[in-house]
Amino acid sequence: MPPPAGEGTPYGPGPWPAQPYGAGDEPSAHPYAYEPEYGGRWRRLVAAIIDGILVSAVTWLLTAPILGVNMVREGNFARQTAADLIGGLVAFLYYVLQHGRWGQTLGKRAMSLRVVREDGGPIGYGQAAWRLLFAYLISLATCGVGGLIDVAWILWDRRRQALHDKVARTLVLAAGPHTPDPYQRHPRL
Repeated sequence: MPPPAGEGTPYGPGPWPAQPYGAGDEPSAHPYAYEPEYGGRWRRLVAAIIDGILVSAVTWLLTAPILGVNMVREGNFARQTAADLIGGLVAFLYYVLQHGRWGQTLGKRAMSLRVVREDGGPIGYGQAAWRLLFAYLISLATCGVGGLIDVAWILWDRRRQALHDKVARTLVLAAGPHTPDPYQRHPRL
């Protein structure tokens, strides 16, 4: 007579199903059990333009009163470096805080796009920071050429990932009304 199910294993009886390794008919736990709709190239471009205009406007508003409205024409290296550092900080905070909290910047929100992990979950602040930092570093290390290759990568990539998406393991997806939102917070009961 064979032993009862589970008793013949080295781990003893347990609550696991008769079929090992989830081979049953259970639905997938992955939020995207289908091929997700990747963010369109033109929509990503427009979102990037919107975000760039917003970051530039905020940077100008912060630096003009301190460094002077004509700081670009003056040619003062110290003032321009200060303005660049302020601009970098504004951009870093703008992208990292919004991507880490909602997966969307204002530009992505306007174009119905969302950044998620490759498994469909929300990215955190650390992953958002790494995503942006890589884009900055590759551009800085290659005098801008790497930055162009980074963003051009979505033109031939099957999942429309830029290099910074690949390194950070993120996807930019269409964020329609019927797509799952991993950033949605549920109120505590």
